[in-house]
Amino acid sequence: MEDISFRIKNELLNKGASLVGFGDLKDIPSHKRSDMRYGISIAVALNPSIINKIKNGPTQEYYEEYKRVNTHLDGLVEYAGKLLKDFGYNAILKTTSEVVLESNSYSTILPHKTVATRAGLGWIGKSALLVTEEFGSAIRISSLLTNAPLNVGIPINESRCGECCICKLACPAKAPLGENWNVNKQRGSFFNAFECHSLAKERAAMVGIDATICGKCIEVCPWTRRYLKKKGFM
Repeated sequence: MEDISFRIKNELLNKGASLVGFGDLKDIPSHKRSDMRYGISIAVALNPSIINKIKNGPTQEYYEEYKRVNTHLDGLVEYAGKLLKDFGYNAILKTTSEVVLESNSYSTILPHKTVATRAGLGWIGKSALLVTEEFGSAIRISSLLTNAPLNVGIPINESRCGECCICKLACPAKAPLGENWNVNKQRGSFFNAFECHSLAKERAAMVGIDATICGKCIEVCPWTRRYLKKKGFM
């Protein structure tokens, strides 16, 4: 069904998506993917000039950008769902209002990052963020599930961070443990989400932001730095 995949990808890119990929989710337990075989991963890059200014912690400008991109992603997911329904297929939208974090793990039943790695958009870094070659981890991502037979990407099953531990050394919460991700590893084996959540909330509160947001690991990642340099900010 190349026409569906081609149209969805191009329309989303035309509407401001930075990356779009399709993943085959058959190896994920069916209850986690709501019995849908395929996932669509959508990424929107964060403004490089704003990312370049969070060396010393989150800023109000960064928080506003964070919210803006989240809203934009919700719109893109809803639009992709409409396209799929116009083609006669089902779609389950993973918008911000639909995705609920489990308080005991600060994770979801099917993370957007999982769909993104299945779609070949990137890998999980030592900071537990999706890392892409194009934008580093200076992106926000969302996803939707469908029964439409899409042209899927090649899954990425292992980290490409190698020996780099810059995010581990820079993290004020010491949340990254320095181990590389692979598709068989649980997040807790290489990243402490509880320490990250606690300190991110504290750092945000220090500048008047009522949210859990930090961004230090995004800013220091060499892949993000390459994106910033390409945009003239390094």
